[in-house]
Amino acid sequence: MRMKKTLFMETTRIEPNQTVGEIQKLLGEYGASAIRTDYDHGEVIAVSFTVSINGDQIPFRLPCRWEAIKTIFESRRKRRYGRGRSAGDLTAQAKRVAWRQILRWVEAQLALTETKMAKLHEVFMPYLIVDKGQTIFEKMESQNWKFQLEHKK
Repeated sequence: MRMKKTLFMETTRIEPNQTVGEIQKLLGEYGASAIRTDYDHGEVIAVSFTVSINGDQIPFRLPCRWEAIKTIFESRRKRRYGRGRSAGDLTAQAKRVAWRQILRWVEAQLALTETKMAKLHEVFMPYLIVDKGQTIFEKMESQNWKFQLEHKK
């Protein structure tokens, strides 16, 4: 009998607000000078924070893209793995899983900074806010990756 593979943190029952609080606590412990939660329709959708780097306040935003996890859950349900779960249950669980995954990722990144293997702004670089609230990754993606990097041959 073949067992189905679970997603990382799939069985969590910890609510997003608790996980977001844990993320905020960690960021504060590692030097964030300001931390903000971004909401949409009463639900947290991102954690934004600033870090002082060489005297400048550098902003970052960690979005929660839970929809991809819900899609996985829905595809399983169609294959009869998730029978008995309503669409609302799948959405709520997808959000719980996504936030726990973000927390574990943040913990791993901060472990690299603690050991001096990387700088804080280095590991969070894709989430640097660069233009109208967009992260550097979102900006690059919206331009269809048409950007130039300067380098020497």
